[in-house]
Amino acid sequence: MKVRLNHAAVVSVAVLATGIVQTEAKAFRKFLNQFSEHYDANGIATDALTDETSCGLCHVRSGGGGRRTPYGEDFLNVSLDEGKGFPGIEFLDSDSDGFNNLEEIFMQLHPGNAESVPQQRIELTVSVQNALSVSPNGNCSELKLKAFGFSFADGKSDFVQNNLTDTIEIPLIGTKGAILAKCVGEKASGSLLVD
Repeated sequence: MKVRLNHAAVVSVAVLATGIVQTEAKAFRKFLNQFSEHYDANGIATDALTDETSCGLCHVRSGGGGRRTPYGEDFLNVSLDEGKGFPGIEFLDSDSDGFNNLEEIFMQLHPGNAESVPQQRIELTVSVQNALSVSPNGNCSELKLKAFGFSFADGKSDFVQNNLTDTIEIPLIGTKGAILAKCVGEKASGSLLVD
């Protein structure tokens, strides 16, 4: 028995499939735009994570669709389903590489790929006297700190220190928030969340 599809049925199936692909691409672009807007508004560059192949941020295939990366799964389950948005997954370590998502995004590394990882840990602690202790665990040619909720003694939320080799103490203003740290040349990263 031969089954013949008429031309109208074939065209209808093709139009439907094209519509589904376009809808998925538009949905992805919407989430990618939200990702960029959220981090850009907070002074965190995302250019290396949001290029033309950036579907790979949440999907295993850089072109999108199909299986999700661990970051994509957390985005779907926590950011969307639980309604927590991007802040809800920032301190998760989606790819289980020892660095949380926010540290990796701050370094412009892939938070869903365990092979895209900082090479060194920067240790951050806050003392009872409200001073931030920063230990680079090696040489740091340029330390960059970004504070949220806190500010540094000069009242700014950004701090830069060149040629750091030993632990330093930096006075903080505020009692809770988050601090991000990176040494770009050494691919070192760290973060601290104080509730």
